[in-house]
Amino acid sequence: MNALKRLLAPRKQVKKKSLSQKRDRSELELLHSYRRALAKCGVDAPSLDLDNEFYWMFRLSGLIAQAHQKFDEINRKHFSKTLPRPKIIFCNRSTGGYYNKTRHTIGISLAMTVELGDSEFFETLLHEIAHIAEQSHSPRFYQILTSIGGKGKKAPMTILLQAKRERFIAEHYSVHVRCPHCNSEYRYRTRRALRYACRSCCIQYGNGKYDARFRLVLCSRDLQVTA
Repeated sequence: MNALKRLLAPRKQVKKKSLSQKRDRSELELLHSYRRALAKCGVDAPSLDLDNEFYWMFRLSGLIAQAHQKFDEINRKHFSKTLPRPKIIFCNRSTGGYYNKTRHTIGISLAMTVELGDSEFFETLLHEIAHIAEQSHSPRFYQILTSIGGKGKKAPMTILLQAKRERFIAEHYSVHVRCPHCNSEYRYRTRRALRYACRSCCIQYGNGKYDARFRLVLCSRDLQVTA
């Protein structure tokens, strides 16, 4: 009887995923987004001249054109033109970039390019081109990256990324404490941190055991806020 009920029950409607691809945003749209992100984090960067949209629109579009030329050169010289030509765009990442295998697209951080210039743009480009040939960060990946001129260094810290991290820490780790002995500062989620003692001082002066002399206290600026 239960089996019959299941057969006669109306089929559950399942929403089909849209097959349309997400539209890539233009350099100008990404520049506006980057400017808003800086403002949201309370960062003012007049030296970047972000209001000069005419300048940035042509400079960024010019870099994309150079990136395609660079890929063609590397593909011809190192891969005998066996790599399919990817789409190269800017993205809203705070630093670095990505290679999307499904869409065969290389995305490079606009924030990093604006703040740190052409050298970081092309270093990230080489990194992502190497990912076309090798997906993971395996030894083979670094061999390919080195052979095409990449340095293999970590993506740089940008003003935007630093501001986002500081904002996240302030919002989620609001208890700011310090050691009364060495003045090392720490951040915790709750005031339970005031029960803890400085680990390094306890190891150095307390034989590795809890020592009340090094019990953490609130930072003076936080005391003024809570007073």
